[in-house]
Amino acid sequence: GGGGGSSKTPYGTKHHRGRSVSEIAAAPNGERTLKVSATTDAKALAGSIVLVCDGGYAPLLLPMGAQCVNQAVKAIAIARGQFLENENGQTFLSCFPSFRDDNRNTVQMQCDKETKGPWRTSTADLVVGGGTEPTKVAGAIAGKIREGEKVAVRACGADAVANAVFAVAHARRFLADEGIDLFFTPEFEKEQTKERGERTVVLFRVCKASGSAATGK
Repeated sequence: GGGGGSSKTPYGTKHHRGRSVSEIAAAPNGERTLKVSATTDAKALAGSIVLVCDGGYAPLLLPMGAQCVNQAVKAIAIARGQFLENENGQTFLSCFPSFRDDNRNTVQMQCDKETKGPWRTSTADLVVGGGTEPTKVAGAIAGKIREGEKVAVRACGADAVANAVFAVAHARRFLADEGIDLFFTPEFEKEQTKERGERTVVLFRVCKASGSAATGK
């Protein structure tokens, strides 16, 4: 580990060099930060997320690029499954993504603990690929949310997963002035393809946060 001193990131989020996960779990809200690199193991990160959540507020994840966003999403999905198994389904892990820079090239992912599970059946389904433009998907998400739809987004591959996260971050911006906030819960899903047989995709359930303005007809 490093010197253990506090340092300020360029994005205004404090992190601590050389801190153990247990020390982060004991830190006040705003300093409960887990960095995610391309080499971060998703299962290990999931264990860290659970440990920090057990100590109080859920952590903020700081991914350092598209591959890192994918690792962060996988870790949240794994941790979410562990909560559902270990706590009799009483804690539902969610994620509120937002941009860390004015160019909107990097995201931060604030995890939270919901007491109410996400919707079970979607009424609007979107598919995101590695070449998908996140702002276009965000416009579709925002439009469907305004209509009161339950939006599912499916992504396969690191770039597609990152694009889906960016799309939800953009959609949060698009809806903020209307008093609506969004989060997503990720999980793994198997699907059949004609070309490659079975593959694993990430299913993002996009949900309105509590306290959001009413939507739909």
